[in-house]
Amino acid sequence: MPPLLIHIIPEDGLGGAEIAARHAAIARPDQVQVVSLFGKAAVDLPNVSAIDAIHPLSPLAAIKAGWRARKARVAVFSLWKTALAMIACAILAPGTRRALFLHSDRRVHGLDALATRVAAGLAHEIWADSARTLEGLGHSGTGRRPGRIISFTLDRKTGRKRSLARPRFVYWGRLNALKRLDRVISLFARIVAERPEARLTLIGPDAGSEAALKLQVEQAGISGRVRFTGALDAPAIAEIADDHDIFLQLSDQEGAAMSLIEAMQLGLVSVVTPVGEMGSYIRTGETGIIYETEDQAVVEITRLLDDPALFASLSAAAVDHWAGGRLYQDDVLTAARDLAAREV
Repeated sequence: MPPLLIHIIPEDGLGGAEIAARHAAIARPDQVQVVSLFGKAAVDLPNVSAIDAIHPLSPLAAIKAGWRARKARVAVFSLWKTALAMIACAILAPGTRRALFLHSDRRVHGLDALATRVAAGLAHEIWADSARTLEGLGHSGTGRRPGRIISFTLDRKTGRKRSLARPRFVYWGRLNALKRLDRVISLFARIVAERPEARLTLIGPDAGSEAALKLQVEQAGISGRVRFTGALDAPAIAEIADDHDIFLQLSDQEGAAMSLIEAMQLGLVSVVTPVGEMGSYIRTGETGIIYETEDQAVVEITRLLDDPALFASLSAAAVDHWAGGRLYQDDVLTAARDLAAREV
């Protein structure tokens, strides 16, 4: 039976879009296929494949993806590098409904903006990982298509509501410039100056920033307090998170912020910048701490560490915030069925 949905991604990597696409393919193998334009498939499954082009912007890869889309009722395209594949799908598979899936509330550069504008014009619907992401598309003048927000909660993690805060900080995600881990390290160095027992664990693959971050750690004199683990799978991340209490994500740009969702579900108290959808999940003094300035964050974290009742309240509220929410794999298939049935 042909799949309901084929999800086209540039590369089968470790970003939120790729992880979510794979998760749906694993959870619903009879209804979801994932095709990456470049590189190898990250998992060995019959419904997860790679065209293995020399570059995600390869016209040949786009044509092959468009041809494969003929077999699905809905084709979903994530990230700007799939714009050529969207064009090919519109030509080669005109009967397949097309959805552009956005994962950030702003465009990174001009080519991103142009490709997104073209893809949005060809899409029957615009899907987004958060309300802020969908609003960001409107700012670029391409918000004319019907829009839909897809839950980015992949599963219901069993959270532990914590009662005692230790100065143990953790981050997981890619180590790249947009995540502003330089800001995390600077903040942590301030905490270590007051609490020498503090420690920080940074989990994730190097995406261009690891060498500079390690140098910053060394120059700050905190090498013995910071650990880089590299990329880890979800069970290993959860095991490390269980021995930490505060999650730091001080990004310049985010969409749904999958790592933050996971951290809150696990009962960590989070300190985040109010970008993407993170500012709607976290409210200082209620579900976590919003980072405004380094000085302000140091004061808020110190207060949190000194007040077990406050910490316990924030940890419980973080867990409760995600209780009973919609799951990604169900939400994305509901959206696909609705789009397939809709007159366009």
